[in-house]
Amino acid sequence: MVASLTKPVWTEEYETEILNQLAAQHAPYLLNLEKVETRPPETQAEKENFARFRIAGAAHDLFIVQVIARAIAQLIDDPHWQLSLSRQLGDDGAHSLNSRLRVQELLGYDPINEIQRQVKEHWEFMGDSAVRDWLGFAAFQIHYELHVVGPFLLQSRVGRISDPKTASYFVDKILPDEAAHRLAVIDWWKQIYDKASANERAELAQRLLERDEEIQQRRTNYLIDHWDTAHKAKGITGVDGINAVYDGWRREVLAYLLDTPVEQLPQLLSVSQA
Repeated sequence: MVASLTKPVWTEEYETEILNQLAAQHAPYLLNLEKVETRPPETQAEKENFARFRIAGAAHDLFIVQVIARAIAQLIDDPHWQLSLSRQLGDDGAHSLNSRLRVQELLGYDPINEIQRQVKEHWEFMGDSAVRDWLGFAAFQIHYELHVVGPFLLQSRVGRISDPKTASYFVDKILPDEAAHRLAVIDWWKQIYDKASANERAELAQRLLERDEEIQQRRTNYLIDHWDTAHKAKGITGVDGINAVYDGWRREVLAYLLDTPVEQLPQLLSVSQA
């Protein structure tokens, strides 16, 4: 990977552009899809499906909080980035709490024990990969903040069920928070990568790809299960191409971070190789 590219600033508009390109290749039905009005979950089964989705989100966010807390304490010395991570920690903690409280409203019980169980599962399949060293933490951030966006954007175009309170909180709080988190992850990585010499960049790229592949292998089964949970919650059926969109999105993210053409990346583990 010797080529260097001048790439646009990473924005939500750029993310939409990437998704449209990937959809044209792997899910062309998305490009001319008519907008469908969503409805709230109505039956008890639909409410339970949506609650399971929110519980999974709460566990995902609480796991991020726990990893970041360790990273601030053990891996990241720069106070600028400690403060940036503190903002992410607080945001994701608030997101997790909101999910917990919304499930209480939907189903009438506190799901904290199930949230805790699922957080433990994250630690089990991730092992120490996220906190082993700063590169492992970088790969963790890239997976949990950037790689997940492609499938989410795809699902947002075809969902038919949407809890109004969740949707309102998502637009007002989660969307802007997560956009800020993604930019912070990119800025942190680029600050290190752009200052490195050519030889150092080559070594960093190789090591990051190794860590990214390790985490992909650890997360693949979880991702497939999580997408199934999301589809049931949102009334999504017949979504073709999500695996290919995820694989392509992941390659686009890594190419952007490593300042190299996508085609010069090595072959990467596919989410289909579960």
